[in-house]
Amino acid sequence: MPIRDWAKRTLQSYPGISIMGPFQNYQTREQTDPQRMYLLEVIVLRALILLLGLNLADRLGLLPEHLGPLPFLLFFNILAPTLTFLFLLIYRLSRNRKALFYIQIGTDLILTTVLVFHSRGIESPFVSFYILIIIYCCLSLGRNGGMVCAALSTISYAGAITAGRIIIENLNRPTMDPQQATFRIAAHALGFWAVALLGTYLHKRLQAVESQLREKIESLTRLRKLNEHIVRSIRSGLITTDLHGHIAVFNTAAEELTGRNARDVIGKSIDRVIGKDFWERILGVDLLKNAKAMRHEAWIPLPDGQKRFLGFSVSPLMDHDHQLLGYILSFQDLTEIIRLEEEVRLKDRMATIGRMAAGIAHEIRNPLAAMQGSVEILRSHATLPKVDERLLDILIRESDRLNKFVEDFLNFARPRQYAKHSLNLVPLLKDSVVLLQNTPEIREKHSVVLSVEDPLVRIQGSADQLNQVFWNLAQNAIRAMPNGGELKIGVRKNRDGWGLIDFEDNGTGMSLEEQEHFFQPFHSQFKEGLGLGLSIIFQIMEDHQGRVSFESEKGKGTKVSLRFPPENMVALSNSIESRIH
Repeated sequence: MPIRDWAKRTLQSYPGISIMGPFQNYQTREQTDPQRMYLLEVIVLRALILLLGLNLADRLGLLPEHLGPLPFLLFFNILAPTLTFLFLLIYRLSRNRKALFYIQIGTDLILTTVLVFHSRGIESPFVSFYILIIIYCCLSLGRNGGMVCAALSTISYAGAITAGRIIIENLNRPTMDPQQATFRIAAHALGFWAVALLGTYLHKRLQAVESQLREKIESLTRLRKLNEHIVRSIRSGLITTDLHGHIAVFNTAAEELTGRNARDVIGKSIDRVIGKDFWERILGVDLLKNAKAMRHEAWIPLPDGQKRFLGFSVSPLMDHDHQLLGYILSFQDLTEIIRLEEEVRLKDRMATIGRMAAGIAHEIRNPLAAMQGSVEILRSHATLPKVDERLLDILIRESDRLNKFVEDFLNFARPRQYAKHSLNLVPLLKDSVVLLQNTPEIREKHSVVLSVEDPLVRIQGSADQLNQVFWNLAQNAIRAMPNGGELKIGVRKNRDGWGLIDFEDNGTGMSLEEQEHFFQPFHSQFKEGLGLGLSIIFQIMEDHQGRVSFESEKGKGTKVSLRFPPENMVALSNSIESRIH
């Protein structure tokens, strides 16, 4: 195969390493059969050389007028395309490439011998065609092919010259001296064999170079695949861009974290993924002068409308001369960490409020009980006007309400410990739904739908506490739908055995400010609420080693999700805690 083809094939075979993306100029291409490609080139090139050589020789007056009864040039101008078409047809239909190559070599030797014979014989300009045939024989068939072709060329050339001399002598025309003719034949034969030897040497060298190139290509291919596997297997999101922010690499983790498909973002601007403000901040920092990577944390919107809190690390992408080629962004999902941090802060606030509430409730409850008892005694012993009796009724009623508030306050500040047993969540929910459907709060425009995907969801818990959780959440959902609506309650089990319960309404929903105070005490979105119900729910879920979360949008409703660990997990956790203590 010619060197130019090897160089071209080699460049096309170098795949760009994935992490570099558009910074590589190489492209992958389907590998073709070298012998097949070379054979096709020989078929086409031989026709072009033959036609150009003959027409140029005719203009210089080196060709005879006729070949028998046919015009010499016209005959070869028709013969060359016809043979080319036949060879291409055989090339297309036959799988025996070597046989076709042998046929072409034989045909070329015959045509060259005919041209030499009819164009001044020993002085023919077409002798060099033998050299071309020997060269492509060496390059395609190796040493043996080159030597055989050199021998056949010598025999053909000598035969053409000898036949020409015999014909000329029979016509009684002057001929070249036999010694000169022999010398010229020997000189051309020496040239044929020299070309064969040099072609053989070149063929060996090219084979060695081809072998080395093939090894390099295989090595680079393995390296490319390894880099692709590494980038794809990294559990952190990875994005690389050029200097203009066009995305070059977008790994699998990046797809999962951003909710976008790599095919949709490759080549597009990165500000579609991370936002324009963040990208402008990256452009405004000289990353080459900063030893540490640039850090950034932000809420990133997802295509489905949700948001995810991601932590970014931005580094420069440099070449071997430390010139900036682009940027590398690696990032992780910090949403759960943010949620846990907020949960810890909420627990700290609630613990502080609880300690304060316990003291306040204790100080209020004792005098309140004395005041309420005194009023009842006064009412039973004294005869008072109706106006005064009404005032005493109001005082007793408000005392009861205040006492109820203090009791809830104490439940929040110092919740009672309940014994936990193995229980099934489904019957508890069914009882709560039946009770809820028969309360005055449920009107004709309200509906409660219970969806049970798994009839057996067993956990370790307290039925009294869980009934309080279910009742409070259902009451809040009904209050959030003053004009009616549907409350959906679903219970199921995930693959890990966790019990999942969802309370979803289509009521008023909550604003972002209201969501920030969702579990905090004394923050209620209802006028008649005390703001302790959700705080107590939070504590009960903590006591059950469960989790409570919510999703809400103003005007579209709220969804509160409860997650309970499986029964065996709680038992194991309690066993470990008892051993530690």
